[in-house]
Amino acid sequence: MYKKVLTLKLVINTDRISYKRIFNMKRPKLDLNRNSKIDAKQAFEKLIPFIDIREHIIDFLAGAIDFADTLNSNNWNVNLDKNEKFIRFNVGQEYCIEISKQDILIICDRTTLKSYINTKSIPIIFRGHIGKERVDSINIDEVPNCLSKTKNSVGCIIKTSDIPNYLNLFIQSNRDFIKSAINTNLMPQMREAHSKGVIEYINNEYNKNISNPIYAKTNLKTLSQFLEEENRIIKKAQRLSSEKRRELLSKSNPTPDKITVSQVVFKRNQYVVIEVQERANGICEKCRKPAPFRTDNEDKPYLEVHHIIPLAEGGEDTVENAIALCPNCHRHAHYGKNTFKI
Repeated sequence: MYKKVLTLKLVINTDRISYKRIFNMKRPKLDLNRNSKIDAKQAFEKLIPFIDIREHIIDFLAGAIDFADTLNSNNWNVNLDKNEKFIRFNVGQEYCIEISKQDILIICDRTTLKSYINTKSIPIIFRGHIGKERVDSINIDEVPNCLSKTKNSVGCIIKTSDIPNYLNLFIQSNRDFIKSAINTNLMPQMREAHSKGVIEYINNEYNKNISNPIYAKTNLKTLSQFLEEENRIIKKAQRLSSEKRRELLSKSNPTPDKITVSQVVFKRNQYVVIEVQERANGICEKCRKPAPFRTDNEDKPYLEVHHIIPLAEGGEDTVENAIALCPNCHRHAHYGKNTFKI
């Protein structure tokens, strides 16, 4: 009798140990390939199982990526979490859109957003931060800025089920946020985490035409990176004394080094260029003075066509959005925006 009871206890204890081991077992980690379209498809379908909702989110995400790429093709990334917890779109150093299982988090410009939702009742939670502490509220005025590097930023959490009805209300405020975030710098580790697979999945499955960032296509510096580096060097030289600069200048190589850079440019409509130049008839449309010279090849007054709302900021390539300028006024338009008035 004693042996039987002892055996029973041992069995019970063994069962408990086995149960605890099973209960405490951690879910095995996944290791998705960020450059795989198949893995990207798997992650999207797990996070957003409903086809119609997934299509809305893809449209929104693709539009935001295309807009950021227009502003600076070297300063954004899409991060596919290797354990399928989220898909995150980052602009510069800031996260911009995060897709997770139950909801989507969109960072917006507070001022623009308030003008869109002021008279609407939307089931949304607003998010801000005080240091590392998260502050959530249904009142947009009760939350601080969501991100410290971008003023007027506010997080907007929308449940997946509400996306078809409300997502379009956040397009403009999200893009206004992107305009600010693009001025921060993408970190090297963020570039390494970029998912080419997500871009391929969106393009192939949803007939989009968004590009990977430049750094994912080439190791070359962009022209903007080169110019930024050149400006930093010039500012550093300005802090030297005149004597020191002349000393270094006397030791400088008069033959400059060459460097190859990459650059994204817009393929402009040639008919817009011709129509605007003909409209100007050789007179700068800003200072009203004649073109400063005539071209050698065509013997025509030299004027440059400038877009009033830049193409890089979503301006249209139309005659109405373009103006013919002399080179001086054109430089003024780009480097003295605060004082350039049409």
